[in-house]
Amino acid sequence: MQHHIIGTGRLGRSLSRILTQKSVPHTLHGRSFPTHCTGIVYICVSEHAIATVAKRLEYHRDVIVLHASGSLGLEVFPDHTANIGCLHPIQSFPGPEIGLPSIIPTTLLCGDKVSPADKQSIMEFAMLLGYTVHPFKGSRLAYHTAAVLSGNMTTVLFSLAKEVLIREGYSDGEAGELLYALADHSLTNAKTGSLVDVLTGPIARNQEAVLSAQHNALQWDSDIQELYKTFVKVSKKRL
Repeated sequence: MQHHIIGTGRLGRSLSRILTQKSVPHTLHGRSFPTHCTGIVYICVSEHAIATVAKRLEYHRDVIVLHASGSLGLEVFPDHTANIGCLHPIQSFPGPEIGLPSIIPTTLLCGDKVSPADKQSIMEFAMLLGYTVHPFKGSRLAYHTAAVLSGNMTTVLFSLAKEVLIREGYSDGEAGELLYALADHSLTNAKTGSLVDVLTGPIARNQEAVLSAQHNALQWDSDIQELYKTFVKVSKKRL
């Protein structure tokens, strides 16, 4: 089966690199892509361009068209199309020049008309990409919101933590090195346990004096200070 990836951004290039490393024949397309393809077509362009790409493609019995968006569902495809789906990797792709993720959890939502054989082809394609596939459930908005909270917000929070140390004289690299192991271990614990089970530190120990002192020490940045206050408040409610 032929494999086509449309989109030469960080995601498309990363997936192409993964397939290349496994010697899997495929074609990476940019803006000039063929409208009539056979096999699997994986749309990996930015979300605002997915509908435009989807409308240009020709849908027939020998093609399966997927997109990789987390916020969009099957409504982005033209009406009455058959072999369609959303194969969304819940992972950050900084680009193959920086690195490739080794763990890629993914959700799959197939159209009602996708046959068992075509779904098997999608699963085989996902395995080639290193995806670990889970069925999509629930609301697309809730799903994407959870992904933003766990991915984007975690990145922002870690960057803010580095800022606190950089202000004290550490380099960006030193701050990242010092804090990463703690963040990584904390996420590993949070993956399988509830907040009550895994949270440590002054919030879990209800050390009000420590929390107050840390809050006051963040007066140099009102945004970080307010974020700290909000996290403490939310954490206490859930404990």
